[in-house]
Amino acid sequence: MLTEQRMQKVLDRVARNIQVTTDIVDPAGMIVASSDRERVGQAEPAVRDYDTINGRLTFVHNGRTYLKFSVDKTIAYFIAMDGVSKVTRNYCMLIASIIELYLKSNIQKLNREEVVRRIILDQVSDLELQELAREYKLEPNVARCVLVIRTASMEAEQVYKLLLKVFPKSQGDILILFDSRTVILVKRVFDEMDEDELEQMAAAMEETILNETTVKICIGIGRTKPSIFQLRESYLEAMQAIEVGLMYDVTGRIYRYDSLLLERFLHEIPLQISQKYCEAIFNEEARKVLNEEMITTINKFFENNLNLSETARQLYIHRNTLVYRLDKIQRALGLDLRNFHDAVTFKIMMMLDKQKRECYS
Repeated sequence: MLTEQRMQKVLDRVARNIQVTTDIVDPAGMIVASSDRERVGQAEPAVRDYDTINGRLTFVHNGRTYLKFSVDKTIAYFIAMDGVSKVTRNYCMLIASIIELYLKSNIQKLNREEVVRRIILDQVSDLELQELAREYKLEPNVARCVLVIRTASMEAEQVYKLLLKVFPKSQGDILILFDSRTVILVKRVFDEMDEDELEQMAAAMEETILNETTVKICIGIGRTKPSIFQLRESYLEAMQAIEVGLMYDVTGRIYRYDSLLLERFLHEIPLQISQKYCEAIFNEEARKVLNEEMITTINKFFENNLNLSETARQLYIHRNTLVYRLDKIQRALGLDLRNFHDAVTFKIMMMLDKQKRECYS
């Protein structure tokens, strides 16, 4: 447990000075921390019989001094030290005081937000997490989703202060100022909420932040997890959603992990393989044709689901001009973008090419 690990740290420091075998024993008579770590896990029968020794705070048994002390006024532990002198008893009392102060100072440094930060960063074990969830009243089996809000520059604090008004602590959501560019929202997800609603909420957050602060952000949304033990997974998914969304210029600034299946698949293709296939299509002649005007034309054509008339109207060009451009692309690349199969092939190859250029830049 986390408390016992902290007590072990205290003993590690104290043992170097007093050089006397000292144990911390739980109420069941198990050594949970010791100046001699090989003793951890061994039994101390004298503690199990404590109730029969007149209930005193200190007692002596088989050449050892035992001192009872409490943690957080609820859990009782015993310090067991070799020796029966007054000096030994004073050492026991001193160590108990140091442990109580150390535990108290650590508790004061933590709050719910800091606990969740440590969970996200994978800085606590499952056993520690169970204890922290109990101490800080974090319901372990409540559905939650992590949203990562990234600012363009170091403006996260400004965004954090604004979002505190939108997501008060009383609602069960947890807002964390993660670093100078990142705010994390751990959103409690109720049964009636679906992924689209989370995306709509994120879009509303982006609009509010832009209107109130003029800070430009992007938001990554991880998948909803049923347990606090999986919170880090949702965080990593949200981070990957941002990375992949920005790399492939996904429309908008809200990136939901679940909706980026193709992008995530392409992102995992080894760079050497991407380069091999890109070079097969994007030769020197093709790159000359694919200037900025052509790329704009292609993107608009795809946005309009390969509709020639609507694309021409939105580009303010004649339909025949658009046909001429598409014919030119077909001659250079061997792909007719008016054909669905060729359009999909070109789209995928453009995404792979962008991945390659991002990696080499």
